[in-house]
Amino acid sequence: MKHLSMAIIILGVLLFSCTHEPMLEENPLELENEIKAEAPLEDPAPVPMKNHSSKWSKPTHTNVMAVCASQWGLSSARSAQMAAASEMPDVYQSGIENAYNQQWSHAYLYTIWGIQIWGDADDDCHDNIDGDSGESESPEGYNGKWAGYYYNQGNQSMGDWYVGYAGHFMQDVGLVLHSSLPSLAMLTHHFDYEAWVNNNLTQGHNFLAMVSADYNYYPVTDLKQGIKNCAYGSSYSNSDLGENSWDAYVDSGYPTGTGTGSSALVNYTGQMLVRAARFTKGMIKYALDKYGQWNSNY
Repeated sequence: MKHLSMAIIILGVLLFSCTHEPMLEENPLELENEIKAEAPLEDPAPVPMKNHSSKWSKPTHTNVMAVCASQWGLSSARSAQMAAASEMPDVYQSGIENAYNQQWSHAYLYTIWGIQIWGDADDDCHDNIDGDSGESESPEGYNGKWAGYYYNQGNQSMGDWYVGYAGHFMQDVGLVLHSSLPSLAMLTHHFDYEAWVNNNLTQGHNFLAMVSADYNYYPVTDLKQGIKNCAYGSSYSNSDLGENSWDAYVDSGYPTGTGTGSSALVNYTGQMLVRAARFTKGMIKYALDKYGQWNSNY
């Protein structure tokens, strides 16, 4: 029923939704763009981070967020706070009681023409860190608050919680299923692919080790633009990475089990997770720079 509802919604959006093209910033090295309609741009040279040890927890979002926070040298308490919040959008925005807002807010879908046609992840990410973005649905911060609201009150713990919450949206659009106008196979096997990633996160192919080994980030100077570029570079129709990862999943027979799938599937999916983490690290740096929160208060 969820898949059918999503298909109907997508068809409706195709007919009635306003569209937006991805924008480039003045300095293309500060954001990652891959615009195939013109000359494709390569990922910018990643910026190296200080090499800190990383600790993990479960499941996927909390694991990745814990890595991103700890690689910046944040305390274990702060890393745990951000990690705990990172899975909460799946709790607070899912189900019929929340009007299936998860389908809208956790996506930023691009068509084959490079036009965004569905999703509000950019606004949710922005509003949970910087507050009202001025768009019609804003403010969309959880409970009407945002990281900056708490940081400015001296409540670093709650500010960190909102940064972790916002990171969920960046991580989601960094994966092909949350950035691509879905085919029937994508709708049918969406949860299978996510289950496969989760089942191979800390065992089997151990994607977490790939994320943990990468101490680089992509600078984010604008939260909404960061979401747009993160999504564009993972979308099936506009990036080689998105296309190759999903095609490899199909060719592998839609696996879900630990240690299953082809080497190509493992390689491309690992690259997507590393890339999503780099954008997430850039988002964390953006927030802590803006609100002066690098020194730990708890």
